[in-house]
Amino acid sequence: MPSRAAPQDQFARIAPYYDALMANVPYRLWAEYVRNLAALSGRPISPGCRLLDLATGTGSVALEFARAGCTVTGLDLSAPMIAQARQKARASSLPVQFLVRDLTDFDFPPDFDHALCLYDSLNYLIVPEHLKRAFANIRRALRDDALFIFDVNTIHALEVELFTQQSPPGAEVSYRWKSRYHPTTRISTIHMRFTVAATGEQIRVVHRQRGYADAEIRSFLASAGFGDISAYDGYRVIPPSATSDRVFYVARASA
Repeated sequence: MPSRAAPQDQFARIAPYYDALMANVPYRLWAEYVRNLAALSGRPISPGCRLLDLATGTGSVALEFARAGCTVTGLDLSAPMIAQARQKARASSLPVQFLVRDLTDFDFPPDFDHALCLYDSLNYLIVPEHLKRAFANIRRALRDDALFIFDVNTIHALEVELFTQQSPPGAEVSYRWKSRYHPTTRISTIHMRFTVAATGEQIRVVHRQRGYADAEIRSFLASAGFGDISAYDGYRVIPPSATSDRVFYVARASA
């Protein structure tokens, strides 16, 4: 076990309701977009490839790639989220391996052809040294020439309080979020309240995300052993702009 304090599991209390909250998310289209980015980089995600899905949550994206014939391993810090993912894999009869792991503290041999980390999960690493450590761990798990594809919320997105929002009426699990961005630390603190319609239960949690500049991300990737780095405006194949709220990166594991 690491000697430093373990990171807080910010998803434990909402794990049973996470899929209800994300019911309208088009995971199949996410997976298709990731496949397009990989193909643009000349390293398609093909059936039979070994795929590492980082911060997998309840495993929805991992299961999409498993259905497409990939051998998938999903990692997440949250044991309750991994429990949900394992249950979904069993129900789907898909042989995905889901493991509880901290991205800043795992060590796999270089067996994987691709790695993914989606839905701004890396923004939760609010200490820059932790993001550097995660990139280094991911590089060690990848074969040479493998791709690492991930997305981040931009500094702009956090500055304009992207997370201040509420659900439409009638949701199975409704939510109201209020964010506050600190320009010096670049950390957005989001106070979240969830209400379960069937029981009236209310869950309050606090999430924190840090915005990283493009130059920082590229520097951290290069230090970890990645090169040939491309960036795309979220869910499109054009370069990001100053007002992009989500950016996808594709980085190649250098030989």
